[in-house]
Amino acid sequence: MGPYMRHHMYTEPKIILPKSLDERAYIIFYYNGKRVRVYNGKPFNLKIHPNRAQSLKERQRLLNILLFELKDALRKNIFTDKLLPQEIFLNTAEALKKSLNSKLESDLSNTYKRDLKTVHEQFISFLNENEKQANLETLKLNRIEEFLAHFQSSGTYYMNKRRNLGVLLSNAGRIINKPINVVTKTSKRKVKSKLHKVYEPEQLRAVLDYLKEHHQHLYLCCLITFGCFLRPHKEVRKLTAGHFKKGISEIHLSGSENKGRKVRVVYVPDYVRKEVEALLPYLKATDNIFSRDANAYNEAYFNTAWTRAWKKMNEAGIIEKKQTIYSFRHSAAVDVYRRTKDVYLLQKLLGHSNIVVTLKYLRGLGEYNMEELKDAAPRLEF
Repeated sequence: MGPYMRHHMYTEPKIILPKSLDERAYIIFYYNGKRVRVYNGKPFNLKIHPNRAQSLKERQRLLNILLFELKDALRKNIFTDKLLPQEIFLNTAEALKKSLNSKLESDLSNTYKRDLKTVHEQFISFLNENEKQANLETLKLNRIEEFLAHFQSSGTYYMNKRRNLGVLLSNAGRIINKPINVVTKTSKRKVKSKLHKVYEPEQLRAVLDYLKEHHQHLYLCCLITFGCFLRPHKEVRKLTAGHFKKGISEIHLSGSENKGRKVRVVYVPDYVRKEVEALLPYLKATDNIFSRDANAYNEAYFNTAWTRAWKKMNEAGIIEKKQTIYSFRHSAAVDVYRRTKDVYLLQKLLGHSNIVVTLKYLRGLGEYNMEELKDAAPRLEF
């Protein structure tokens, strides 16, 4: 901090005058430890607008006048805290850091937080020093596209980076109260859907029998995924004894415990209840049903176990490529739809936020297509 002080601490104001009229000029200084940019005479009720000047010489003249008024206001202590927040400046690097931190403090999955941290690090490393120090609004579309071009090895990889960067920039825009939508103007890539191939009934039994004999935790996870339509890594893995209610006939999840962000109650079929009731007498309400203490296994636990089991099951000829833990949830969805043809019932069972998600889900599994819509279309006889 400099010596300029009268109730408040501030550094010597400095004029920043770019060589091009296309870039905004300003005066910068620190006020009580906060970086401040002053672009015009608005904080002093003066009509001084350097950035409306038609030449660099005229802009310099107006900036000198603005600098004089600013220093005078600071000396007289009339550059008040009430006016100051209007001109507090966060450069691009600072705004993105605040955006990331706010997301890391939110109720998001660890995987999503990790992805946001990664794209933040990559984007900050990509930007040059001038871009980091500049206003967030000055980010150019071609620079965003140049950054995203590094991730074109697949459509999914590209679109994930695009989405995550868009989240950070949009959130940063909210922080500075300016809309930052530049990522939405970038080109999109076609994403190839990842298919979790369903199990046919006789195959399902064989896979579950193998898991029950060789990996009890994995067996229970897959059984609950199938019977209760829960997501294995985010919902099933974190289940505690206390989640089971009404004589183990229901599982109750709070809004923060499931992807839909709403309170969710799911039915527990008899074949799942039988496996769980053998565990509960030995567990406290807060104990995880797999680890049997207050801490759930890490996110990679079931993936690691599944990879090992899948290899052996594949060698034995009881499982196929693209059949995964998620295939149990998909198999349950197909079973219900084939028996009921009730999309709205399936939406409730899967915990989808709206029916469109369920329709896309079924189309991805090859169970619902436009031919069905054509057959159901109203007819007009002439």
